[in-house]
Amino acid sequence: MIAETTFGGIEILADPKNQPDAKIDYGSLIYITLQRSKTAKEAIHTMVDLVDTYGYASEGESFSIADRYGDVWIVEIIGRGKGKVGAVWVALKVPDGMIAGHSNQARITVFPRDDPENCLYSHDVLDLAKENGIYESAPDDPHDLKFSFSDVYDPVGFMGARASDARTWAIFSALAEDTSFEQKYEAYAMGKDRKNRMPLWIKPKKKLSLDDIRNVMSNHYEGTALASGDDVGAGMFGAPYRARPLTWSYNGESYHNERAVATQQTGWNFIAQIRSDMPAPIASVLWFAVDDSSTSPRFPVYGCSTSVSDAYAGKGTQDGVPSPLLTFDVTKAFWVQNMVSNLVYSRWSQAYPLVREKLQTIHDSFQDEVGYLDEQMLALYDNGNMKDMLSLATAFSVGGGDRLHKEWMDFYGSIFARLRDFYVIEEDPADPICNCKVKEEGFPDTWKERIVEETGTKYKCEDDDSVPDLSTLATKKLRGSADDRDSVKDRFIASISCLYRLYLF
Repeated sequence: MIAETTFGGIEILADPKNQPDAKIDYGSLIYITLQRSKTAKEAIHTMVDLVDTYGYASEGESFSIADRYGDVWIVEIIGRGKGKVGAVWVALKVPDGMIAGHSNQARITVFPRDDPENCLYSHDVLDLAKENGIYESAPDDPHDLKFSFSDVYDPVGFMGARASDARTWAIFSALAEDTSFEQKYEAYAMGKDRKNRMPLWIKPKKKLSLDDIRNVMSNHYEGTALASGDDVGAGMFGAPYRARPLTWSYNGESYHNERAVATQQTGWNFIAQIRSDMPAPIASVLWFAVDDSSTSPRFPVYGCSTSVSDAYAGKGTQDGVPSPLLTFDVTKAFWVQNMVSNLVYSRWSQAYPLVREKLQTIHDSFQDEVGYLDEQMLALYDNGNMKDMLSLATAFSVGGGDRLHKEWMDFYGSIFARLRDFYVIEEDPADPICNCKVKEEGFPDTWKERIVEETGTKYKCEDDDSVPDLSTLATKKLRGSADDRDSVKDRFIASISCLYRLYLF
C-alpha cells in the first residue's frame, strides 16, 4: 500500500520546472513502485532509484508505505532544484503499536542518522540544504544532530498548521491514549504556537477497527475549537463546509475557511486494510470510494482482483486524456456520489444523519460478506486452486461495485424525496393517502435570531390572529386536502356521467 499527501515545500526545490526533463511525478512513482516491490523497505529503494534515474517531476510529498509483513514507513521527499536530478528524502519506520498521520505538511523533524533499521535518508539531505542557503550548522550543534527535515524543507506557516497539520491533530485527538493530546496541541493546530510540533506518531487508546478509521476520516473538527458548524458561514442547516477558495479577503484583511479531514473537493478516497495472517493474494483489501470521505460509501476490492466495476472504471490524465469532469454521467459512481454529497451539504443537519446511518448499514454488510468470502478463498488457496480463487475475488469486487452504485442511486432518490422543497417527509403507515407525514421544520432559533437582528420588523406579522396554519397548508400542497379530493371526485363522476349520456345519444 502506498498513499500520499502533497506538502509543496521550499519553492527553489519544490517547483517541478527545476527538472524539465523529469519523467516521474508522484502518481507515476506510486504506480510503478507498487508493480516492482514486495516490501515497504524495497519500495523506498525503488522510489529513490526511479527519481534519481529519471528525474522527479513533483512538489514535496509525504508517502505512507505499508506491506503485508507489518512494516509501515513514512517517507518525505522534495526535488534537488535546478541542475540536479532526483530528490532528497528521509524515511522513518513507524514503531509497532503506534499510529502516524500526515496531511499536506511535512512532519518528519529531527531523525536519527545511525539507525538504518528504522531510518533511511538521502546522502545529501543536509548538504543540499546548506548549498541552497536554507540551513547552516548552529554553534551549539556542529554535527547537525538537531537538523529537522520539515523545518528546513517545509517550514510550518500559519496555513500549514491550521489548514493541513490540524487534520492530523483532529485524528490523533480522537484516537490518542493520552486524553490530554487535544488540549496540549490545540494552539499549534490553530496556527498560534507553531513551535510546539506534534509527534510523528502516537499510541492509540485501543486496537483500531475499520469503523474507527472510517469515523476519523469523516471528521469535521466536531467538538473541538476548530468546529465551524455553528457560525453564520454554516448556514441555517449547520454545514461544516464553505465555498472555496480556502483563503479570502475582505476590507483589506485576509481570512480563511477551515479545512477538515473530510472535504468536498475529494476526488477519491480509500482505506487500505492489510491482513498479515492471510496469503499474499488476499492479504490486502482496498475499501474504495469517490468524493467526500464522510458522505461516500466504500466497497471492498481484493488486492488480487483483475478488474473493477464499470461504475468505477474509466480513463483520465494517467491514460493521457483529460478527465471528463464536465460530462455528467449517472452510470459513473463519481457523479452519483457527488449528487448525494451536494444534496447533503444544502440540508446538513437533516440529511447527514441519514447518510451516516446508510453508510453504516452498507459497510457492515460488506464486512460480513468479506468474512464469508475469505473462508471460501482460503479453501481454494489451500487446495492450490489459484485460478478459481482469483476469479472469485474479482467477481466479488466487480459485483460489489455494481451493487453499491445502484444502491447509492436509489438512496439519492429516497433522500431527495424526503427532503424536497424544504420539507421533511417521513413515513407514516397510518396515512392512507401517501403513507407519509409532512413537517416544516423551518429555521432553527439561532437563525431566526440573526434574521430578526438583521432585518428588524421587515418580516414581522402585524396581526398574529391572521397567521395561517402553515402545516395544514403544506399538507394540502403536497397531497391535497380531503375537501379538495372530495370536490375532484364529484367533478370526475359528473364528467363520466355526462360522457356516458353523450355516448348513448
